[in-house]
Amino acid sequence: MNKQRIIIFLTSVLFAVACAPKATRLANKAEKQYNQAEYQLAIENYEQAIAEGYKKTPEANYKIAESYKRSNRIHEAEPYYKKALAGDIDEAEEANFWYACALKSNGKYENAKEQFQKYISMGTNFDLVNRAKNELKSLDVIAELAVETHDYDITNIEQLNTPDAEYSPTLSKGNLYFTTNRGVTNMHAATNTGFTDIWEFIFDGLSEFSGQAKALPSEVNTNNAHEATPVFTKDGKTMYFSRGNTGSRKGAKDVDIYVTKMVNGIWSEPKIVPICKADAWDSSPALSTDGTKLYFASNREGGNGGIDLYESTRDSTGNWGNVKNLGTPINTRGNDMFPYEDQHGVFYFSSDGHPSFGTLDLFKVLKDSNGVVTIKNLGKPINSSYDDFALCAIDSTTGYFSSNRPDGKGDDDIYKYSTYKNAIYRINGVTLTKEKPQQLIADAAITIINAQGDTVVSLTSDDKGQFKFDGEPDQEYTVVAQKDGYMLYKEKFSTVKKTPKDQLKPGDNMISMDLKVEMVKKAVGVVVVIDNVYYDFDKADIRPDAAIALNKVVDILKDNPDIKIELSSHTDSRGSADYNRKLSQRRADAAVNYIISKGIDKSRITAKGYGEDFPIIKNAKTEAEFQINRRTEFKITNVTNPNLKIIKKGQEDLIQKEGMETDSTSSEDAPVEEHTSPTE
Repeated sequence: MNKQRIIIFLTSVLFAVACAPKATRLANKAEKQYNQAEYQLAIENYEQAIAEGYKKTPEANYKIAESYKRSNRIHEAEPYYKKALAGDIDEAEEANFWYACALKSNGKYENAKEQFQKYISMGTNFDLVNRAKNELKSLDVIAELAVETHDYDITNIEQLNTPDAEYSPTLSKGNLYFTTNRGVTNMHAATNTGFTDIWEFIFDGLSEFSGQAKALPSEVNTNNAHEATPVFTKDGKTMYFSRGNTGSRKGAKDVDIYVTKMVNGIWSEPKIVPICKADAWDSSPALSTDGTKLYFASNREGGNGGIDLYESTRDSTGNWGNVKNLGTPINTRGNDMFPYEDQHGVFYFSSDGHPSFGTLDLFKVLKDSNGVVTIKNLGKPINSSYDDFALCAIDSTTGYFSSNRPDGKGDDDIYKYSTYKNAIYRINGVTLTKEKPQQLIADAAITIINAQGDTVVSLTSDDKGQFKFDGEPDQEYTVVAQKDGYMLYKEKFSTVKKTPKDQLKPGDNMISMDLKVEMVKKAVGVVVVIDNVYYDFDKADIRPDAAIALNKVVDILKDNPDIKIELSSHTDSRGSADYNRKLSQRRADAAVNYIISKGIDKSRITAKGYGEDFPIIKNAKTEAEFQINRRTEFKITNVTNPNLKIIKKGQEDLIQKEGMETDSTSSEDAPVEEHTSPTE
């Protein structure tokens, strides 16, 4: 070809390019960016091409959806998969599967279920069909998880978070370290967001989240790479973190785990930890509680599918080696990442392969006494249909995690969770007399019984009448107290929903509860007022609320089989004295008949109506004073054995007699001691 023909040819080519439609040029540019993993730029150019009338709109929408998915934003991909599937695309099979995943990530579970079923009926990709079947099973599990209640309080740490990304919190020497892309100028082409750095938040103690955040120095943070997911040894002098994903052609394979040491107050030049693979993504380091294991996430060959969790053990020379895949049931065909082990050795991680509410959820590993491992989803509200990941515990009740849920300040945010499921309930008990002035009772035998009837602990009050024990959250207990010369005390108490949040500070997981055990002397003439025995006006029928109070008298008589009582009814002074006496007798008779109907021998209880003869408040004038005088009470008239004890043993009541039996009879001159019921 001569020179003139070359010039004519080149001119024709340039003219053809210049005359090509703008939409095509934008789409070609987007295609190139897409192939180079510059996903955000590809999205923008594909959208512009569509706006300019690009003919292959379904294909462009598919590439936009894929760009969002590949840059970890699948919830934004949903409408683009839908638009792509409305047209004719070569990738229809894959689009159908990922459209279902996008629906799930946005919490549209029923729509996602229908879409997964549709894909299973038409899919030919063996791996994706199996994943779709597992997703259907997961959606059934999620439906059950969604109705479970979890006592979590979730707080966005607004003092720390910004419209940029903040995630992967970790604690070291009292300070909070995290990953963020705030304040950076270099953008990563895949997401058009800044490269991340590691920052330190120094608490100043003025309030819970008061403090100052600053970036770690240039020895750690670089301008053209992501630094992320730090973790520290207990002394705070060694830090492991992830670095890479510079946007190079190596892509995800460009990510490795680095280590740096604090020397004379300066972080040393970070070095790659030798366990990393040159052809793999290695990230999210975490240390075991004892520091002997380094956990991490990797997509290296030989795993279960996506990203798996691994552990490396420190050898005798202090080097990391012996890398092992954590295997099933922890790892799945999906992505399992962000490992963490708390101070009690409980292992947490994030996964989209286990049944999750959307994409990444937080899970913990449970191991029974036989070593059988199960995986538990932490449930809502700590998990959402968005990414929830990178948990870090402060103590057994509180900690931090990361999420990109939409109620945050922008991108990924750091949240604080508080749960009292793992709290310790320190019960501070005291035994004392019911009568006034109250006196402490030493050496009382205390038995704590759970809702299943099992004895939790048996102990004795000390010389100051005090005793302590640790309870569990959301439990019903019965405390039984016994002491020679006193009626057996039995009362329920509960830790259900007892979460005094103001008691717990960071690092604290103990809730204090006070328990008064007020015991009544077992002696002739002792009077016990029965609260809440009410009757309808001018009636003697036992109302349901009165039955509840009288059932407590039944329990007292069963727990103290060596006593006999007189049950008396009193009225106020309104009405004639004779009428009040008759009305009170009818009420006392009704109460006694009710108690006998519950299995109490009639020889142990008599009824007496005193009318208005014995008011507690003489010359009562107000309704409140009249109410005090209108009362039902019982008086001990006979004690067969004041030292009889009832000892709980499983579900059985064993009666034990100590010393010589006595038979005391009532006397009009016997001293009267008034008490309120020990079972109020």
